[in-house]
Amino acid sequence: MRLLVFSLFFLFLSNACASRYSLTQAGDVGAPTKQPTKKFRIAYLGFNTFKSTKLKNPDGTVDFEALSDPYSRTIKEPIGGSFPIPGENKPNGIRKDLSQEKVSKFVKSFLEITGPTGIKELEKFLEISKTGQDYTYSFKNLPYDYYIMGLHYPVFEKTRNIGLNFVTIFSSLFSVATLGILPSYEAYAANTKVLVYDKNLNLIKELEYDNNYSVWRALWISPNPKECGIGSLECLGMFSPTLGTNPPMVFEVSSPKISADLSDFINTLK
Repeated sequence: MRLLVFSLFFLFLSNACASRYSLTQAGDVGAPTKQPTKKFRIAYLGFNTFKSTKLKNPDGTVDFEALSDPYSRTIKEPIGGSFPIPGENKPNGIRKDLSQEKVSKFVKSFLEITGPTGIKELEKFLEISKTGQDYTYSFKNLPYDYYIMGLHYPVFEKTRNIGLNFVTIFSSLFSVATLGILPSYEAYAANTKVLVYDKNLNLIKELEYDNNYSVWRALWISPNPKECGIGSLECLGMFSPTLGTNPPMVFEVSSPKISADLSDFINTLK
């Protein structure tokens, strides 16, 4: 009973605190990014974040699954291209000149981050068939010169390192002991990988961006964003009853830098 009371008090106090996200600032991108001077047909995929959902198993245990959120694209205005919508381009058959190995490698690069929830996005570019437990991927013959894949990872919140995990535990205990006067501290890993492929699925450019972030929680702290004020259930962090995913704002901060880098790179293409 005492443990239950303590747990409820712990959850109440956590919910009573405001949260402030400290984000990694991208390097100076200078003037606003302009569209590339060279014109190509470029298809974008990915650059989306995820939502966490509960799955109840027959034995009563609970698992968490990350679902791709196509409405959370962190690149709002794709440089030199667009995110194709389903059925936007009618394919002219299948690319028989692309080896199964090359297509599978392209698919793996995407699904190893998104998991099965990324299949729907790939269906814009692939025909997917299943035989037993094996999947076969065939690339559609589409009128694109380049494909730009954006991957935000890890999907779920992940403590940056073991040392900082101990800091989080002790700071949270002190925060509870002081009724939220002393702040708790959490530090999470977040990265963005951008892969550029030519029309033959050759990987011609890979970019990496550090989006690591920290979260402070206390009664007196000014929330960032404003939605993370006292009483916000979505900003509970490690105290949440669900396994959380990294919020979109964590990755959006690097979007201007990504767009600028892609614009510069596209202008080098032939």
